[in-house]
Amino acid sequence: MNLDTPSELVTPIPLPSNRPESHLKALTFYQQELKKHLSEDVFKRAPSRALFLVSFLSINIALIYFVVHFDPAWYFKLLAACVIGQFNAGLAFVAHDTLHGSVFKNRFMQDLIGTIGFAPFLVSATYWRFWHNTLHHGNTQLIYKDPDAFPTLSVYKRSKFMRVVFDLAPGSKNPLSFLYFFYWFSFQAVLNQSYMRFKNKMWSNMDHSRVTKEFVPLCLLAAGYLYWVGFNNLLWLVVIPVCIQNYVILSYILTNHNISPLTKINDPLENSLTVTTNPLNDFLHLNFGYHVEHHLFPRVSSRHAKKIHVLLKEMYPGKYKSMPKWKALKYLYQTPRLYKNSNELIHPKTLKTYPTI
Repeated sequence: MNLDTPSELVTPIPLPSNRPESHLKALTFYQQELKKHLSEDVFKRAPSRALFLVSFLSINIALIYFVVHFDPAWYFKLLAACVIGQFNAGLAFVAHDTLHGSVFKNRFMQDLIGTIGFAPFLVSATYWRFWHNTLHHGNTQLIYKDPDAFPTLSVYKRSKFMRVVFDLAPGSKNPLSFLYFFYWFSFQAVLNQSYMRFKNKMWSNMDHSRVTKEFVPLCLLAAGYLYWVGFNNLLWLVVIPVCIQNYVILSYILTNHNISPLTKINDPLENSLTVTTNPLNDFLHLNFGYHVEHHLFPRVSSRHAKKIHVLLKEMYPGKYKSMPKWKALKYLYQTPRLYKNSNELIHPKTLKTYPTI
């Protein structure tokens, strides 16, 4: 189901809410079918993608040094802050691809790039690998198993924490929900690594000792960074970059999954959504919006995402889902982040229901 055509840019076109379970296909089904039409080069690692990390990191270090040591006019500081935030998000996208194994096979290189790339978010490479690769990819949109999936109405009624989270999330109609994108990814990562992982069985199989050994130095490094940049540069070198990097990351994560159905079978064409944007964002964000493609082949370099995108549109025109990112964001705020059932969203206060995409 491709929603990219100009005639469909007014409102999202959701699928019927009574889709049967037989509609779902296992991840391996699509992989086997698609591999017949993809060359072997698509499945090779792409170490050149590490150049993105070198470039983004070098520019950010230069900008930080420029602001701290030359104290330029406020408008130069603002420009620097915006660029730093964008490139911090870019570093995370490089780390994401690397920790999936699409850049280097060597585990040390994966961990090194993962640690550097996720450092602005205070995210341990080991924690991310378990959270994202194991839990999220292994259980996409499966309630109680996928940490990125929003819950059902029954969970909301039983959980005080989820009632708070709902009010903060897009679609709640609470004014605070418009701030969600600017802080939640960092907040959730720090909360999970410092507290929640010890309280929830979901995290029981993670290497807690290694996560702690990685997380604590990141916190100490962040404290040292805050001291070095000083209070006068807090807005330009911390607050604005953190808000922008969070927005970039979360604006993809939520649109990629959280207007899609819950599924018991891991069917990426059902539980994931590709969001398209302009070529510059595709380049800076390493094609992260092509998310159905990524869930089908998480170890394939994102440089090949558009090839798979074209193939999916040809092979599954009635099921494959993609839409412009702005349109997905609009629907995200038009609908609540609670599920009445696998294919319907519901607002807990008005009880109004909405179809998933």
